[in-house]
Amino acid sequence: MKRRLGDRRGRPRFEIVGDLWGTLDTVVEMPLINIGRGGALVQSSVPLATDSIHHVTVTCDGQPTPTSVQVRHVRPVEGIDGQPQYLIGVSFLSMPAALLAQIESWIDDDAPVVSSNGL
Repeated sequence: MKRRLGDRRGRPRFEIVGDLWGTLDTVVEMPLINIGRGGALVQSSVPLATDSIHHVTVTCDGQPTPTSVQVRHVRPVEGIDGQPQYLIGVSFLSMPAALLAQIESWIDDDAPVVSSNGL
């Protein structure tokens, strides 16, 4: 590939003609508002598309537990700081044993889960 005069790049640059599809992974912590055996309600500054599927990691007793969720509903709300936030209802598509055990322990303790990071 021929370099242009004044081009200081150390590596060649290739022109893409047409569409080039790719993916981008991002990590966003979402406070957990409530959780049950079938799904959860999380809060986010980013709205997610209804029916979209996401691979998430829930922290159970300090251990990361990967699972998949599907967005069922998204409701805009105003955050404490006045910025837009979203309450997002998700259903679990898979239920790892560690996650089920953690949910069961919260239910058995009859202690409401008010806030937790990691989903």
